[in-house]
Amino acid sequence: MLKITTTRNSSDSLTVHLCGVFTHEYVAELEKLLNPGDAPQIVLDMSNVIWVDRKIVEFLCGLSSRITIENVRPYVQWWMEQELRCGCSQKKS
Repeated sequence: MLKITTTRNSSDSLTVHLCGVFTHEYVAELEKLLNPGDAPQIVLDMSNVIWVDRKIVEFLCGLSSRITIENVRPYVQWWMEQELRCGCSQKKS
């Protein structure tokens, strides 16, 4: 289960906070939050995410060029780096 909350920091900044287990079932819901036209600066705070699946790592790799992802657990950060290095996430897009 994943809990998603948002905090508007200013008129042009939005932080999306995630808490729990982040699996591919939540991608559609999260995509809606990550594409607001009125908030050019978006931060994804993953400090309370305890587990991710491979589809999420691929999803995060795609997001990393357009939003700021903060407080990623070391194993997820390493996994993302490996996916980006080998180009695996780009091949599936």
